[in-house]
Amino acid sequence: MKIFNLYKISLFSGLLVTPLCVFSPKILAQTPTTQEAGVIINKGSTNTCKYIIRVLPSGKATYTVCNRKGAGEIKVNTATKFFNDILAAKPLSKLPYKPCAKSVSFGTSTEVIYQGQKSPDISCPSNDYRVISLYNNAESIQKELNFSTYKNKFPK
Repeated sequence: MKIFNLYKISLFSGLLVTPLCVFSPKILAQTPTTQEAGVIINKGSTNTCKYIIRVLPSGKATYTVCNRKGAGEIKVNTATKFFNDILAAKPLSKLPYKPCAKSVSFGTSTEVIYQGQKSPDISCPSNDYRVISLYNNAESIQKELNFSTYKNKFPK
């Protein structure tokens, strides 16, 4: 009787561990580590400065705007949503893109880079929820970091 119970316990333990061994590398490969930054690049316009924001999953961020460097922190929920939306949109280079007309004075383009993948311009109107989500994330992150992109705010 004891041998049978030991066999059942061993079999049950093996069944519990096997899925973890098979699936955990895939899950771990999709989970951002603290070293991987998501990068938002806005190319600016005649009246606005270009900027680059590097965001870590922890919410820590660095940025360069109007050739000035800064650092800040965004809400963890904002960072988590950003990285989840990046993962949902992969491969970034395959996101749908439809060119749109933009003002020379204020029209900008925005791209996201993550793990060597780069999105097309996500600032043009889109029906794809992945593009819309990434653009909304980029805007939210820039607002939470609270820096101005207007050239006239920075004396030369």
